[in-house]
Order: sequence, then C-alpha cells, then structure tokens
Amino acid sequence: MNETTDIPLVVDKELYPALIQCFFIISIGYIAGQLNLLTNAHSIGLSRYISTFALPAIIFKNLVNVQFQSVSWQFLTSVFISKTIIFFLTAILTFIAERPRNYASIGEYGIMTTQSNDFPLILPIIEAVYKQSHPDYGRYVYLIAPISLAILNPIGFFLIEMQKRLDDQRKHRGKILNNFQLLSIVIRNISRNPIIICTLLGVIFNQIFKQHLPDIIEYVITPISQSFTATSLFYLGLTMVGKLNRLHAHLVITVFLLSMMKLIIFPLILRQAVFFLVKPINGSLNNTIDYSNLGFLYGTAPTAPSVIFYVPESNLALQAIASTELVVSTLLAGPIILVSAKMINLRTLDIKIRDSYELLLTRTAFDVSILSLFCTIIVLIGFVVRNRWLNISSIHKYTFIFVGLQMILSIWTIVMHYIKYHLLAKSSTIFDIGKNIHLYTKIRFILFR
Repeated sequence: MNETTDIPLVVDKELYPALIQCFFIISIGYIAGQLNLLTNAHSIGLSRYISTFALPAIIFKNLVNVQFQSVSWQFLTSVFISKTIIFFLTAILTFIAERPRNYASIGEYGIMTTQSNDFPLILPIIEAVYKQSHPDYGRYVYLIAPISLAILNPIGFFLIEMQKRLDDQRKHRGKILNNFQLLSIVIRNISRNPIIICTLLGVIFNQIFKQHLPDIIEYVITPISQSFTATSLFYLGLTMVGKLNRLHAHLVITVFLLSMMKLIIFPLILRQAVFFLVKPINGSLNNTIDYSNLGFLYGTAPTAPSVIFYVPESNLALQAIASTELVVSTLLAGPIILVSAKMINLRTLDIKIRDSYELLLTRTAFDVSILSLFCTIIVLIGFVVRNRWLNISSIHKYTFIFVGLQMILSIWTIVMHYIKYHLLAKSSTIFDIGKNIHLYTKIRFILFR
C-alpha cells in the first residue's frame, strides 16, 4: 500500500506544475483583459513582439543546436501527411456544406485545424512527460512548426485572398488581380515572415556552427527566447476576452466540429500515420509506440491564437467563428492533454509503477473531477449572477442542464474515489492481520509438534 499510493506523486511531479503554469498565465491574461488593464493597441503590440522577435529567436536558437542526424524523418513525414489530410478534409467538408460558398472560410478553417499552439502550451507538457525517458523529443516541436507556416498556411492564404478578389469584383471597386499576381503576393508575404527566415537561418547556421551556438550569440538571443512562453500564454488569455458573447446555432455547430477535428480526429490520424511510417528497430515496436504516443500528445494542442489575424476585417462572421473556436479548443484541450499525458506517462515509467495502472487511472479520474467540479461551480455562479438561469434561450437551457449533470458526475467520482480508497486500506489491514495470524499459527505448530 505504501509503495503504490506514492506512484501518482512520481507521475505528477513534472506534469502538474507544467499544466498549472500554462493555464495560470492564461488566466492572468484573461483577467487583465476583463479589467481593461490592456487596450487593443497593447494587445496588437504584444502580438507583434511575440511573432516578430520572441518566436523567431526561440526557433533559431533550438534549430542551431539540433542534431539532425538523430532526427526521425519518418516521424516528421507522418506529421506532414496527417496535417495535410486534416487540412484538405476540412477544406472539402467546408466546400460541400457551407452555403453560400466562401473561399475565405475554406482557407481559414483549414488553417485553424492544422496550426497548433505548440510552443507555449504543448512543448512544456512534452518536456515534462518525456524528461526522463526521451529528453530529446521536445526538439521535434521546432521542426514541426515550419510544416504549417511554410506549406499549408500559404494554401489557406491563397484561398482567403481569392475570396477578397471575388468580393471586390462583385462590388466593382479596387484593382482586380489575376491568379499569378495573387500567388506572387502570397509568396512575397511568406518570404518576409520572420519565422520562416529564422527557420532557414537556423538550418544554415546549424551546419556552420556544428550544432553549437557561439556563446556571444547565445547570450544575446537567450533572454528574448525565454520571454516567449510567458508572453504568448498571457496574450492567449488576453485574446479570450469577450469571445463568447454572441452565440447562435450555426456558430456553435461550426466551432464544435472544428474543435473535434483539431483535438480528436487529428491526434488519431497522426498516431496511425506514425504506426505506418516509423519502422521498428531490431524487430521491437517500442520505438514506434513511443513516437505514436508523442504524435498523439502533440495533436491534442489547441488552435494557435495567430489564426485570428488571418481573417479579413470585413468578414465579421468568420472572425466570430475563429475567435470562439480559439477559446473553445483551448478550454477543451486542458483535460484532454491532462488525461493523454498521464496515460502516455505509463510507458515512460518502470514496470513496477506501470503495474499500478488501475490506481493511476482512478487518481486521474479523481483529479479531473476536482477540476471539473471547480469549473462547473464557476459556471453556475455566473448563471446566477447574470440571471441566465431564468433565460428561456435554448442554448442557456441546455448549457445549464449539461453543467448540472457534469457536477453530479464529478461529485459521484470524488465520493467513489474516497470510498474505494477506504475499502482498499481496510482490506489491506485485514489482509495483514490474517497474514500475521497465519504466521503465528505456523510457528506454534513447528514449536509444539
């Protein structure tokens, strides 16, 4: 009992601090936005600092130090294929279902389901999960980022610009561009992107400096790169303010489908792609399974905040969907990342700890239920304070019912956890007493035989 009850502490000591750190900084940014401590101009300036300086610096620094000869290119190919499948699947479904047809929506939805909030949110989780077993897995996040930025996003940009051209043509104003001019504009904007430039420079200087950044350059870049995580998470919380004010049936269904495509279908497709492409080493599947779990965990990352800036300012409906999906996917990603990381962590532990799967599963359900109960209480307080529980809106009515059911489920899980733990402790005590009686009887039989 003493050995097994300490196992969740071993599993959680790296994972929980990383999760708490990420979502605490997000909540601080959200509170700052709610209190109007930062204006819209401040938000734009913070975004430009992140995308122009902090993110390029951290990508450049890590790519210079990457040992490319030890990188699994099969895994990177799996990520590229999976993202491509998701991008075009989303685009095709949008092309079929949306009326009237809008190419900007097709491109934006494809970007939303493939561009992950990987550096600030999922990278600390990967480093926490694989700190002992595979400390080099975090480098793949820096190699995956250019897949969306340099290959898939340009397709979405081209579709968004095409819709702008069609809208201008309908209104008979402005200069009408042909497809070649449109493509050249997209390519020129991509070539000027600081992230793409620093990715190429990182690969070039990786060979020049022999996988080791000079001390002088490292001293200059390190403070800028270290500022990325906190500022980007703070900005994410800032962008979540006021995004759920205007909900209607079409928006809710669209956001739900996009979130499921990003958080559920993409991780599953990526995991299967890894199984097909990453070959076993010496007949052992351990390498393939580890990479497949890494791919699944990476796939659970929510949508990146930068997708909001790709939407044309004139398309208010698409802006509402993009901003709402960003909030929903971030909130849904929390419990999904928690459960996925803890289950994947079983493979990174030794056999003795792995045998306590049932105990770890119960503890995970208990932890998630506590978080769920806390969140449901906050939602119900919001209903009471704003008198939304008296609102006859179907969205509010069903939300109130779902929140109530979730609260009941959380309380039930917490109560059953304590009952099961109490019974387990009692059965262990009874077993120890019975074991001692059996030993005492055996000794007496030997002595007085």
